[in-house]
Amino acid sequence: MKAKLEMVVLVGVSWLVKVLFLLYRAAPFCVPFAGVFYVLDGWLFAGQSPAYAGSATGVAALAAALVTQRHPAKDNPYRAYLGWSGWLEKRVDGLIAWIGTIKYFTSPLGLVEDPGSYRISGDEVRALVDGVLQPGDILLRGFDGYLDGVLIKLTSAKSGPGSGYSHAALFLGDLNDTSDRAIAARRLEVLNPQGQWVAATDQEMNAVRENRRYFAAGRQRVVHAMTRGVFTEDILTFLRCDYLAVLRLPETLQLTPQELARKTDRSLIQNLHQDAAAIRQALLRGDTVQAPDVLEAVRLSALGKIGSCYDFQFNDAKTHQRFSCSEFVYYCLKSIHCYIGLELKDHGLFGAFLVRQTITPSDIYEAAVKHGKLAVVWQKA
Repeated sequence: MKAKLEMVVLVGVSWLVKVLFLLYRAAPFCVPFAGVFYVLDGWLFAGQSPAYAGSATGVAALAAALVTQRHPAKDNPYRAYLGWSGWLEKRVDGLIAWIGTIKYFTSPLGLVEDPGSYRISGDEVRALVDGVLQPGDILLRGFDGYLDGVLIKLTSAKSGPGSGYSHAALFLGDLNDTSDRAIAARRLEVLNPQGQWVAATDQEMNAVRENRRYFAAGRQRVVHAMTRGVFTEDILTFLRCDYLAVLRLPETLQLTPQELARKTDRSLIQNLHQDAAAIRQALLRGDTVQAPDVLEAVRLSALGKIGSCYDFQFNDAKTHQRFSCSEFVYYCLKSIHCYIGLELKDHGLFGAFLVRQTITPSDIYEAAVKHGKLAVVWQKA
């Protein structure tokens, strides 16, 4: 009897908690609906008490909260609930299961129901790290529910699978503490007190190399540009995402007769180091270039810029001192721009506001799909 009374109390508590949470979810809808009913007050509630508009706001907010509420399926479809005690057990089990879907945030303080987890599953991560990924692969990833992803998508005129990716990176594979550390940051540029970009001093380069937030040797490393700048990261950390595409160069690269006939190289990066310059010149002569040679040049370019600042406003794509994620990949692939057809393009919100000449993850994806210069070896879009 005591157990049944406890369950009755829990059922009452569960209903009370769910009602309170419904009101909590309805609260954000009150402001926009209050504004709508305020504007339409003279038409909808002419001659009526002001309470009508308030009631309408409350009803509309509750309706919106109910409509947007998720209804997940029962976790165990084989669990049966029989009789009156089963009815009580079902409600109590439902409360406990529901509590497990609530996530709290502290900045600002708030609760979210069933926020979900990353769509890339553990099995998919295992398949990627155990057999799919190869050093030199280009990684494009995307997330659900992040505002910057929405803004990046709005800056692209394209739609389709590539528009869902908001970040680009390079998979380098294993990095060591000897030769790779010596290469890291060797082409780093910093701002001097006069506001000019200059080559970093040995002391500044060594500071980056010794900072594990920027360079950390280990297995299966990614290098990319985020708000802290250009840094390396474990592939397992990088793969915590919702969408992913793995792009790869072919084993051999060669310009077609039609591409050679144009005799143009539109790359904005003309001053290349010796390794990258040799690859570009070979391609423009019509020679065949091997992918390992290209990937080594890409790797050296990527490591050399570790520690570089992030290009928050996407307006340094032509100078290569600061980088957005896609600008960094563009820079590292500079030896083969003439092959993959990767060019800076005008991007702006809705195509017209805050226009910048830059490159986005969707541009890189287009080089793979439209131009066929990169293979999409794995994708979850």
